[in-house]
Amino acid sequence: YIESHELVKNAATLGDYLLEQLLELQNRFPVMGNVAGKGMHLGIDLVKDPATKERATEYAEQIMYDCLEQGVAFKVIEGNVLTLRPSLVITKDDCDFIVHSLETAFARNKVY
Repeated sequence: YIESHELVKNAATLGDYLLEQLLELQNRFPVMGNVAGKGMHLGIDLVKDPATKERATEYAEQIMYDCLEQGVAFKVIEGNVLTLRPSLVITKDDCDFIVHSLETAFARNKVY
């Protein structure tokens, strides 16, 4: 199934697309201290201050629960890193939904 549906290629292509969208979102929300990933393994480091890199642990939970209410599930690791690991069968529309949900959560939960 993985080979016949080119899911590795899909993960690479849409992973790049999703990472690009998250990096654009980072320009609007400096609380996103670092955004990195490869394929469908992405992480967003939330910080109180981009200069000091102090972890925004309580804020990370607020964002996680807000996104969960919108239908996007992910984990928080190390207290402040949002870890996204979408399915290999993800679509571009799914990627856009993830980004929109994060954008909405950041806009609604301005703490820093």
